[in-house]
Amino acid sequence: MMQWQKNLYALWTAQFLAMVGLTLIAPFIPLFIGTLGVRRIEDVERWSGLLFAAPFLAQALMAPAWGVVGDRYGRKSMVMRALVGIGSTNFLSAFVQRVEQLLALRAIQGGVSGFVAATNALVSASIPRDRVGAAMGFLQTSLTAGGVVGPLIGGALADLVGYRRVFVINGLMCWLAAGVVLRYVREPGGERVPRAGPGVRAHVTSFLGSPTLRTVGLLLVASQAAVWAIEPIFPVFVGTLGVPPDRVATVAGALFSVTGIASIAGAPLWGRSSDRIGEGRVLALVLWGACAAYAAQAWVRSPVSLFALRAVLGFFIGGLMPPLYALVARLTPPARLGGMMGVTSSAITAGNLAGPLLGGMLSAAIGIRPVFVVAAAMLAISALGTRGLVPERAGGGDPGAARGPRPRQEAE
Repeated sequence: MMQWQKNLYALWTAQFLAMVGLTLIAPFIPLFIGTLGVRRIEDVERWSGLLFAAPFLAQALMAPAWGVVGDRYGRKSMVMRALVGIGSTNFLSAFVQRVEQLLALRAIQGGVSGFVAATNALVSASIPRDRVGAAMGFLQTSLTAGGVVGPLIGGALADLVGYRRVFVINGLMCWLAAGVVLRYVREPGGERVPRAGPGVRAHVTSFLGSPTLRTVGLLLVASQAAVWAIEPIFPVFVGTLGVPPDRVATVAGALFSVTGIASIAGAPLWGRSSDRIGEGRVLALVLWGACAAYAAQAWVRSPVSLFALRAVLGFFIGGLMPPLYALVARLTPPARLGGMMGVTSSAITAGNLAGPLLGGMLSAAIGIRPVFVVAAAMLAISALGTRGLVPERAGGGDPGAARGPRPRQEAE
């Protein structure tokens, strides 16, 4: 087995462990807020949006800088830093007494995180360019598999042992993931950017200067905002479907998990398809499918109907990230992958930031069900935006200017 394959499997395992830990808390965050002195349902919804958004704001600001540091000093160390930092902040969250303290820790967590961008850069720097889509799809399954296991057992653990102990388990899982990286991952030699090389501003300028990458950034922001507009208020929505109050966390966890299970099936399929038929076509298909699934959820009246639609949603959502990451990897020189993946991560987190805020505010103002319609509309607009996404994968002087269907070793 080649070293890049060993790295791929080890990083898959680390991402899976970290995502299990991180998503343990997803089913009960709004419920935990109620134990911190927040009583009114409207206030719970607003605080839930803020708590989901805070890590993304800090990550959007810091991700490009961490990516540049990784290009200069090593990407493995960036993965380690992120995992240890996330584990520490989540461990400390078990001891908060006020919702403001939890908000501060969530913001710090976002500032030190970014392991997905660092992982993608580390793998993409050494993988054969004609297998980038498949590799990104494979890595995506670690995130979605963690998204299955975490909410599924997180809701049950919260009902069984209490919210605070779940935060402790969260931290331990992230530390274990860091141990896997330390023991099994070897960073490829390759070219490094000099310490005085291009900084954050140069990477942002290069990203925005490429028509293809600029479109990728817009798609990332819009699609992630649509997905995350629902997540913070989803447990509250489950409670409106006749689920007994003492089982809401468990049922919400199961519904989160079925989306992840379907994503595991979808991500490798869509990743391989992007290598064969082009990223633009795949993105159009998955965005329209996710749009239809979200629109239908606005009308459900039972957990059973919601279960089926969440499965459909997961299958299409699993196809969003692999082709977008593959486009960035194909159009970026290996020595600058960390910085460009950092900018990509900032685009993702900008959407992740806007989504919870939008969902929480809209839910408080007009109700939960219309938020599903808004999310579907955002995905439809994103699908229309793929018409301007060139399918070619190689670049000349402009990293986004395509010249042919065959991938090159690196963009100039």
